[in-house]
Amino acid sequence: MASVDELYAAILKYVSEGPTAMKQNEAALQEMLKGNGMLLKLQQIALRRDIDLIVRQQAIVQAKNNTQLQWKSRVKTSEEDLVQLRQNVFLFIEEPDEVVAKNNQMMLAKAARVDFPNRWPDLLDTIMGYIQVNVQARLSSPSPDEGVLLRSRRSLGLLNAVLKEFVSMRSPIGTQICTKASAKVYPFLAPLVEQLTALLNTSLTPATINQPSTVYDVEITRLSWKCWSKMMLWAWGRTKKLSAEEEQAFRNFFSASSATVQQMWNYRMGAVQVAGTSPDQVTAQCLELLTKLVRGLGKSFRKMQTVAATRFVVLPGSTDLVMWYWSKVAETAQASEDLITGNSIAESALVPYPVPLVIQGMAIFKDSLSQWSPKKKEDAMDADNKHVETLSQSMVTDAVSLLITRYIPLKPSDLERWEVDPEEFLNAEDKENDQWEFDVRPCAERVLMALAAQYPDYVTPLLQQLFQSIISTPPTDLNGILQREAIYCALGRCAGRMKGTINLDEWLPILEQEVRNTNPEYRLLKRRIAWLFGKWHHDDSRPLAVHVKVWEVLLIVLTDHSAGSDSAVRLAAVIALRDCVENNDFDIESFKPFLDQFLANLYPVISESETVESKRRVFRTMNSIVGAAGLLIAPLLQPIAAPLPNLWTEADTEYMLKQEILIFVKDLVEATREHSLVLHPLIVMLIQQGMAPGARAQLDVDAMYLWEAAIRNCPSLQPVPNQPGLLDLLPPLVETLGSDMDAQANSNHLLESYYLIDCPLILQLCAPQLLSAYATAHQQALSTNIKDITESLELLIQLSGSALSWAEGMHLSGLFVILLRFALAGKGSVSVLCDHFYLFSRMVLQDPDVFVHLVASAAPALSQPPEEVFNTLMDSWWRNFDSMAESRHRKMTAMSMANLATTGQPQVMDRLATEITNVWLDVLGEIKEAEDDDPDNPPLHTYWNDGQEPPHYWMRGTEGTLEEGRRKKLWVEDPVQTIKMTKYIDEKLKFMEARLGKAPFDQIFTNKVDEAVLRQLREALAS
Repeated sequence: MASVDELYAAILKYVSEGPTAMKQNEAALQEMLKGNGMLLKLQQIALRRDIDLIVRQQAIVQAKNNTQLQWKSRVKTSEEDLVQLRQNVFLFIEEPDEVVAKNNQMMLAKAARVDFPNRWPDLLDTIMGYIQVNVQARLSSPSPDEGVLLRSRRSLGLLNAVLKEFVSMRSPIGTQICTKASAKVYPFLAPLVEQLTALLNTSLTPATINQPSTVYDVEITRLSWKCWSKMMLWAWGRTKKLSAEEEQAFRNFFSASSATVQQMWNYRMGAVQVAGTSPDQVTAQCLELLTKLVRGLGKSFRKMQTVAATRFVVLPGSTDLVMWYWSKVAETAQASEDLITGNSIAESALVPYPVPLVIQGMAIFKDSLSQWSPKKKEDAMDADNKHVETLSQSMVTDAVSLLITRYIPLKPSDLERWEVDPEEFLNAEDKENDQWEFDVRPCAERVLMALAAQYPDYVTPLLQQLFQSIISTPPTDLNGILQREAIYCALGRCAGRMKGTINLDEWLPILEQEVRNTNPEYRLLKRRIAWLFGKWHHDDSRPLAVHVKVWEVLLIVLTDHSAGSDSAVRLAAVIALRDCVENNDFDIESFKPFLDQFLANLYPVISESETVESKRRVFRTMNSIVGAAGLLIAPLLQPIAAPLPNLWTEADTEYMLKQEILIFVKDLVEATREHSLVLHPLIVMLIQQGMAPGARAQLDVDAMYLWEAAIRNCPSLQPVPNQPGLLDLLPPLVETLGSDMDAQANSNHLLESYYLIDCPLILQLCAPQLLSAYATAHQQALSTNIKDITESLELLIQLSGSALSWAEGMHLSGLFVILLRFALAGKGSVSVLCDHFYLFSRMVLQDPDVFVHLVASAAPALSQPPEEVFNTLMDSWWRNFDSMAESRHRKMTAMSMANLATTGQPQVMDRLATEITNVWLDVLGEIKEAEDDDPDNPPLHTYWNDGQEPPHYWMRGTEGTLEEGRRKKLWVEDPVQTIKMTKYIDEKLKFMEARLGKAPFDQIFTNKVDEAVLRQLREALAS
């Protein structure tokens, strides 16, 4: 166990030596920290003020990182150490360094999670004691020393960290802890926050914002609000019905926070004006903390809305608060762009209208609209609830006009970003669903959508009026274009509400004129027009879907390379095209004349795009077109596929782009099915390179999906001269089956697809290698994969045509020995074990003599005589029969027993009159079958099979492919489905009687069977 000095030396070595030795030194330090008593030693090093600060910082960081595991371990940390650790935590209250202090707070929070309340019951009392002493010292002195302010800040930081940890606990124990913590801190925090806020109201003036004491006052007030908010929001989230005390507590909190946020906003505005654009460091810090305080209070309101909007709106003063926030949004709209900036607090603290605060105001207003709708008011009136507010028509129309004229239009900074990198601008704009809480313009659009949803009677006529006011007069300058673009944006955002209110026949020619304009500034409109089409389709506005003019306009935008367009415009057309095609009302007939033109003009957009994301967008649009067009793509396959090899090569190590290419080719195959034969040379190349060692980790899944689609839709495996075909992929597939456990399931399913096309050809080409691979795979596989292997082998046997094609390979590869050993062991899943007997049944149905020979040949490898192996096999077969659930499998087993008996194998004949007869009678009693002479119906009607539809597991997800037909055909033509069981057993019994002679047969069977059982069997066979 390392001493404090040794630990100090290890930390010093870790932080002082160069990067080349860092990994080695870190490993040595971590090894040392595995010893006992390390937490206390790390804490003691961090407390020393006479050593390098970087060592102290690293020591407290390591202590924090190891707290969760070592604090609760009595082996690592003794009770004596814990006592000292708890005391030392509070020695950091006077710590001047932020890194050390913050990590000490986090360390305490992790310890509190373990110890409070049982092992450290006075934790919160101790913290609150430090807060009380130091905050009261601050309150009682107009000019406190810096030590009092620092201790106040550090002690409040400790409380905030502990409460943050408590409210993050989602378990029942966490609820208990928070309940106890809340009972302790609420009576303390409410008056404390009130006192500190009052202090700040008096001490914070434009003349004092550059004083360090003011910074401390703002910080300790902010921390006190954070502590109070955490506990109140925790209680708000878990309380459905409020008691009178709880309701009053929330009202007090809401009233205080509402008043404070407005006061601090005003103080901040005045301070920003005094500070100017280049304030000193103290002033800048004060403004940043004020901004954080205002934003923190706003976060509390947003959280209360999110958790319980209905309770929020009935709080006294909530309407006034929301409208105050909206007034600030309206006030901000009158400011120039340089006064509204910064996406982070640090960036925006020096401007009057920081972006985060403006967005917060919009969001609070937006989230209140759903509670203020006229419909909700009607419902409330019916329920005698008078609390619901609604907005007046003038308020709604003013808000919509404000959004459209001031917030939704593109700003100079947006145009600058577009000019610098059009492609990146478009990609960023298309992520608007993720950005609306961080960017003003997308947030304004969401507010507009909320207004349109809650007040359609006001918003829809206003939008129609705005549309009519601009549509007849083309814009002549940039401002006109920007305003028109904003109105188009509003129409797109409210597309569902505008259905039927705009005459599209009149509008489309105007849109066509606008997209044909070569003025460079018109690219703003062209992008928005393309986007607008996508939104109107996507929002289920049916009239556009039947207008061929839409495709003409989109094609113009897509192919426009004039000065009035750029890559952002063409990418917008690509995205809009996808939205239109994916619409439920997509009309393929109107799109058909444009199909080849769109596909041909999408490739140039890929070539001109600089980012992988843009190229992927184009491929996703092409996928949508291919999926919607289906077989209409077939005549275009060769020109569509021609550019793909070069694009694949150019992609090099851009594996995300290569994934899109693989997906696109897969979609082409699935759309064109049997016509996809022309793609096989390309498919083989893509799969071979996608499964190559360097690319396999990134591309194997999509390459496998392509392979699966190709083989399932392949009409024939016969090779085309001088062209690669899917048979070329068979050797690596067989190798993968035996060597890659992770890919076994996919390999099995692919091999099944090959068998279903031409199993005799597959066995002719590679039976020895294939069955050897199965042998290796079976020995390595997990239980679920073993089930796949046996099902795949059963399919192979069923489709092979002759046992001669697989019997020798089954023996020489050792596969039959492996299968037999597994069945005889009787271990593992019953379902998997039964699958082995289904496989044996399939072999016996095809050739019982070969099966008997295989069992005899396997006996030496099992170190048992053949007779003993057969006896054990028949016992196990009989023992597992009751675990076979499906009627099909039980019938197949009964038929295979009948066929196996025709071999005259003694161990089988000994059971003919007992176990085998019982199997027959069990199955005959369970199923009902009838032969049908009608040529239009199946020859055998199997009542037990419920309409003869194959089960889902049999189809393996092949619906919609050529393989679906192959699987259904195999299912229908299976002897188990076509041969009546009574007829089959009767034929086999007659065969045995003719082969053995009547007297020996009677001795083996007839005379041994119980008379009642024999009569029952004869009645069943005669039915």
